[in-house]
Amino acid sequence: MPSVMYVRDSANNKNVHLQVDGSNQLSVKDATGQASLSSIDGKCALASHQVSHNTKLDSIASNQASLATAAHQVSHNTKLDSIASNQASLATSAHQVSHNTKLDSIASNQGSLATSAHQVSHNTKLDSIAASLAGTLNVSSSATTPARTSGNIASASSKSAGDKSSSVDGNLYRKCAVFGSCSSMSAKVRVHLSHDDTNYYEDHQNQFFANSSNGHIAGNFELNARYFKIEFVDTGTYTLEYAMID
Repeated sequence: MPSVMYVRDSANNKNVHLQVDGSNQLSVKDATGQASLSSIDGKCALASHQVSHNTKLDSIASNQASLATAAHQVSHNTKLDSIASNQASLATSAHQVSHNTKLDSIASNQGSLATSAHQVSHNTKLDSIAASLAGTLNVSSSATTPARTSGNIASASSKSAGDKSSSVDGNLYRKCAVFGSCSSMSAKVRVHLSHDDTNYYEDHQNQFFANSSNGHIAGNFELNARYFKIEFVDTGTYTLEYAMID
C-alpha cells in the first residue's frame, strides 16, 4: 500500500499531502528558495563576461608590448643621439677659440686700466684733492688767538641818573664785558642796544649792580646787535670800561 506523507500548511493551519511530479521530483514553491536559486543562476552566467574581459585585457597587453618594439627603441635612441650631438657641439674647438678670444680681450682691457699713463693721471687728481684739503685745513686752523678790543666808557666821570655813554661799535665781536666802579654803593648801570646807532633800546636783562662794600661793578652780555651804550641809572662818579671778544 503506498505511503502518504503529510506536511503542515502554516498559512491555512491544516495538513496537506506532500506531492512529487512525474519524475518523482519534489515540487518546491518557497519564494525565498526560488530567489536564491535565481541569484545562483545569474552568477553562473558571468563566465561569458569573464571571457570578454580577458579578451580586452589581452588586447591592452598586446598594445603595451608594441610600445617597446625594436622600431620604437631605435627611434628613441636616434633622438637621444641627436641631443647628445648638439650638446657636444657647444664645446667644440671652434667655440672654445671664440670664448678664449673674448676672454683675452677682457683681460687686455683690464690691463690697460693700470698702465703708467693712467696711473700718472690718477696720481695728479689725488694730489689736487690733497692740496685742496690742505688749504682748507690751514685756513680753519690759522686763527688760534681770539680777537679782542677794549676801551673806556667813563673815567672818574660824574654822571647824573639817566645819563648815557657814547656808543660803541661791536661789529667784529660777539661778547662784551663791562666793569669798573662807582662812588655810590647802590649804583647800577644798564645796557642799551641798537643796530643802526640811532635807535637804542633798553635791555632789562643786562643791568649790573655795584658791590655794596666797595662799589665795584661788572657784568657781560652777548653782542647780538652791532652798537651799544651804557646808561648810568644812579647819580655818582663812575670809572667804567669795556672789553670785547670775537
